Amino acid sequence: MQDPQQHPASAARSSLRQQARRLALAAGAGLLAAGATAAHAQSSVTFYGIVDSALQVGKFDRNISPTPMAASGNLQASRFGFRGAEDLGGGNSANFQLETGFNTDTGAGGGNTLFNRGASVGLSSRSYGSVDAGFLYLPIYWVFLSSDVSTYGLANPAAIMSLEHSSTLGSSGTGGFYPNAVRYRTPVLFGGLTSEIGYSFGAENNEGLNDAGRNAGANMQYTRERFTVGYGYNRYRYFAAGSPTVSSAQITQVLSGNYKIGDNAVGANYVHSTRSDATGWFASAFMVNAKIPFGQGDIELGAARRIQNGDAHAMAYDIGYVYFLSKRTQLYTYATTIRNNSRSTQGFALLNASYATVSPGFNPWAITAGLRTSF
Repeated sequence: MQDPQQHPASAARSSLRQQARRLALAAGAGLLAAGATAAHAQSSVTFYGIVDSALQVGKFDRNISPTPMAASGNLQASRFGFRGAEDLGGGNSANFQLETGFNTDTGAGGGNTLFNRGASVGLSSRSYGSVDAGFLYLPIYWVFLSSDVSTYGLANPAAIMSLEHSSTLGSSGTGGFYPNAVRYRTPVLFGGLTSEIGYSFGAENNEGLNDAGRNAGANMQYTRERFTVGYGYNRYRYFAAGSPTVSSAQITQVLSGNYKIGDNAVGANYVHSTRSDATGWFASAFMVNAKIPFGQGDIELGAARRIQNGDAHAMAYDIGYVYFLSKRTQLYTYATTIRNNSRSTQGFALLNASYATVSPGFNPWAITAGLRTSF
């Protein structure tokens, strides 16, 4: 009951203060409830990325002079993305990842699709493994990647990975993302064994009428404290020239491993790929590479050899140094060359897309230096 001696204006102010307190208490309770819900769900979204810019000079083919140019992603491809997860309880979670590449020298996106470096959503379980669907690498890629012990994986900018990628280029080999894909990964078994199977339904307009563009693969990898060994298999279906109704297949297999010796590391792989069409195409390649800590950085060394039908042989050599300004920022420099025999036309596909192939027997070379940072 209002005090009869209290001034009406004072009473009004007192009433307003009481209402404000009640609103504040209600808002606080709401925030606490929301916080409790968020804590229970344990949802998280991470924004991450890499920005890598470099200068390079090289002689990319016989008929051009040594060419200096700006470049993007010579240590590791520039990209940004979003990664999220929600704890569903009982060791289960939902997750997603969206990632796109870009060029630092032009500001342009890295492809014709918005998320050209992957787009996926999935469920995972500590006991039963994980299932993901979307625009994905298929299993053979991860076996290929584990053999590269350079500082950031697939980092060495030109000769080694360029040589092997071109042996099994695009959707028919170890590199690239596959559309309309689904994959299953096991949990870690027997103290270090993991396996994965994956399948791509091909292009959006396939409509189940044929199996061209479809892709299937599997892998197995075993990891202990100092080493990893793995095997990957991939089968890609396509229409060969002149055979618009009968699909052919490219079969690619990879054996890989890496081993740590103190702070040093060495990795190697062997790739073999054949096609079932009338061309008789095949290719095989091996790679060995090493990382040796030196000063405030790492020396990177690598060599690779590719053999292809038609007696086309090529060797690649690579040496570089990565200097750590911090855990997230590095300066780097590399020198690399490819030695082609008279029947081989291998060029620097990863350094200069315009010269993915060269004049038969020409030996391209390149030197690059740049800065990479991540967030």
